[in-house]
Amino acid sequence: MTKVKFNLDDDLAILLQAYQDQSGTDRDAIINQAVKQLLVKKIGKKRIAQLLKDSENGSDYQLEQFFNSYDWLE
Repeated sequence: MTKVKFNLDDDLAILLQAYQDQSGTDRDAIINQAVKQLLVKKIGKKRIAQLLKDSENGSDYQLEQFFNSYDWLE
């Protein structure tokens, strides 16, 4: 997994910590879920499917894993 450094603004840091405490979910898992939801909304499933397919030399496994094994936030 790729490590990425980022900075949260103060309000988001407070909210992230509160949600993490409430849910018992790992911070990285929360951030990965949030980014994935944003990308699906902004890029669209069809384009994501094409990008993942292209990056995996035509393999559909990663695509299915991306969409099916994801624990979507409510």
